[in-house]
Amino acid sequence: MPRPLELKALPDSGERERCTKGWQSRPCKKRTCEICGLRWAKDWRRVLFTNLKEAGPMVALSAVTPPGQDELPYDESYCAHLGPHVHGKRYGCRIDAQALIDWSSDISKRWKRLHNAARNATKREGGRCLPLLTRVWEPQARGAAHVHPVFALATPDDARIAFLYFEQLARLAPSHGFGFVGTKKGSSVQILSGERAAAYLSSYFVRGSKEKATLQENARNPYMPHLLIWVSPKVTKVTGITMRMLRRLRHLWAIRQGLCPPPAWPAVELARVIALAGSWPQLAHAP
Repeated sequence: MPRPLELKALPDSGERERCTKGWQSRPCKKRTCEICGLRWAKDWRRVLFTNLKEAGPMVALSAVTPPGQDELPYDESYCAHLGPHVHGKRYGCRIDAQALIDWSSDISKRWKRLHNAARNATKREGGRCLPLLTRVWEPQARGAAHVHPVFALATPDDARIAFLYFEQLARLAPSHGFGFVGTKKGSSVQILSGERAAAYLSSYFVRGSKEKATLQENARNPYMPHLLIWVSPKVTKVTGITMRMLRRLRHLWAIRQGLCPPPAWPAVELARVIALAGSWPQLAHAP
């Protein structure tokens, strides 16, 4: 049974800005909306923190990067005003638009094939493979997307299997149109607590981080996959925290405030929402 969600009271900052772009001046609920998209990004941050913290004491994550400039050349005209220089993010150099379009067109399918190939190779060599806990896409400063696969670690042997998977991933990545795994050539893996991993993955979601765009801006990026974040249902079934559930919690708050009529949800789903929301005082403020 999912534990009741701890909801913190929000500071009283006057009337909140509301989206009225939807049907009959209701919120549009689009992730690309300046108002609704902000709530969407905050919801994903909460989903990651809750589920990665629940998954286990430690997690293993890495980054699968795009190929180098031999396959994704830079746009020489974009930074021609800088004169002769070595291309890099410090100068704001960008990949050639057509090359980026061609490479990004089937990025999700190629990642799925790469992940399956690495998983099968890990099973052959190590006897098993860990289930993927979560997967997060984000763009590099030069424009191409890279992906962070994350695995939960419960035992020392889990760490061995995770390292073996990332080794296979690094070996197979070039044949599927990807570059290095990690920040250096070869395999580079970080072992973090679930909470630290969630903070690392979601640091730019709401306000951006240095050169990183916000999650809303990434949702509008035509070179990014449509499904930017994925969390394993095996974990969300334990915590009960999903994007759908967070929307249900806000709906329940509005019902308790008398702002809308009772919903026509199935009895089982209604019971789960009420159990997760807890008693009335916990919903004194909207989640």
